[in-house]
Amino acid sequence: MQKAFYSFVFLFLLASASYASISDNMGTEDAAFLKIDPSSRPVAMGGAFVGLANDVNSVFWNPAGLTQVEKKELIAMYNDWIAGIKYSSGAYSQLLGKNAAIGVSIQGLWSEIERRTSDTEERDNTFGVHSYAAGLSGSYALIPKLFSLGATMKVISQDFDIDSSSGVAADFGGLIYAAGLRLGASVQNIKLQMSNDNDLPLALRFGGSYQMAKDAVIAAEYTKLGASDPSYNFGLEKWLRGILALRVGYSIGAGDNPREGLSAGIGLKAYGTKPLEDMNFQIDLAYVPGPQWGGLGDTWRISMLVRF
Repeated sequence: MQKAFYSFVFLFLLASASYASISDNMGTEDAAFLKIDPSSRPVAMGGAFVGLANDVNSVFWNPAGLTQVEKKELIAMYNDWIAGIKYSSGAYSQLLGKNAAIGVSIQGLWSEIERRTSDTEERDNTFGVHSYAAGLSGSYALIPKLFSLGATMKVISQDFDIDSSSGVAADFGGLIYAAGLRLGASVQNIKLQMSNDNDLPLALRFGGSYQMAKDAVIAAEYTKLGASDPSYNFGLEKWLRGILALRVGYSIGAGDNPREGLSAGIGLKAYGTKPLEDMNFQIDLAYVPGPQWGGLGDTWRISMLVRF
């Protein structure tokens, strides 16, 4: 236990040092879509998931959590985001033996933008924009049922009319879990190579969760995304008869960070019958009210998760 604790603290300090060294020289950030939370269940819990990380959504928050996923899991999510932007994600994970796991993921957005060359109500034409990141994750339990480390390598691509960029980035995470208590940390979007000189929105997450009962968990997380001020995120999940999940979360944005307010959602689980008795299906819905400033409107996320 002591070894796991010191390893975890080292990971967190390394992540903090990496963040500080890069953010001090932060210029224009590329791949801003990486700041969008790509999953329904964590979003409904206010984004507090780095210290919970117990399903396939771990690939987007903390890859170290993949060793907690007992079955193969496949998930797909769709988000009708603000200003007509469409956003979706997908991931798959499975165990490799008792102490290792792998996962693959993809996330991205696309939209149509009107082009005008003069001050007129009529558009000249439209052009499509798209951005995506595809990742390969791995996790290993250094101390089985106690301490795991994980990493993700991902390819990033953006196309904005005549401007495009691509590159490679990495995520690292750690997770301690014992007696219903979990502590997790991750550093994400570490730029390894980009086709331009822009920085990526480096993300630092640190948080924990506590399993109050078999069917209820609370979570909290500190999040720093790119050059923006941090946010403090809190979430609660309660399952009723193992079929219906009720989730609620709250985010507090520090400084000029607009990420503040309630979020909520539900989950519905169904179990397969012959010949699919070894499968179960879960639909997760998350609702985030629009911010009071800007009139950007509410956003919804819906996802389907299959365990087999």
